[in-house]
Amino acid sequence: MAGGLVSVTERSEHGGPCLDTTNEESVAHIQPSVGIVLGDSSVQQPGTLYVTTRRLVWLSDDDLECGYAVNFLSLTMHAISRDQDAYPQPCIYTQIDGCDDEDEEYEENGTDDGADDEVLDNRGIIDDFSRVTEMRLVPTDASSLDHLFQVLCDCAALNPDPEGEQEGEGEWFFDQHEVMSNVIGGDHANNHIDLAELLMQDPRFEDADEEESEE
Repeated sequence: MAGGLVSVTERSEHGGPCLDTTNEESVAHIQPSVGIVLGDSSVQQPGTLYVTTRRLVWLSDDDLECGYAVNFLSLTMHAISRDQDAYPQPCIYTQIDGCDDEDEEYEENGTDDGADDEVLDNRGIIDDFSRVTEMRLVPTDASSLDHLFQVLCDCAALNPDPEGEQEGEGEWFFDQHEVMSNVIGGDHANNHIDLAELLMQDPRFEDADEEESEE
């Protein structure tokens, strides 16, 4: 597993994220005034989003010990969402690979019921970041979404999945042309495109269907 979502409590002397300079990590883009939604929790804001060559890092503007980070290898998908049925504000929707081997075993045995509820404690605070599998980034300036998304795509391309390359699989992100044609909640050839339809367009679903039919 690539690591999943992690808590960030330390900052650099300039107030930004502490970078992994040994692996040549650098900041590619800074987006101020961004809210963050982890799973089904409430939006946290205001904050600043740092897109580095390795990770997405969100740091709270109010609480200097509150922040979150996820590396690009843990992002299984990201896309622009303007579907108000999914979320009331335009945002970047992401899916995170945060499930370890033990969790996968629970799911296979059908003993992981209520897993989403267990992410939050009785105060509504996330107490297990590894189980967060969805994240929304909600900029105050919705017009910044397209540029922000393109930066995510460019940096994600710098971090190809080694296992995916060996198996001939692509990454679950959509480049600018694809997103402009298939914005979640947007229009494509006058037809409404939603998240489920966008995912079904991925050719790997065809492979999965073929394998099931062979069985």
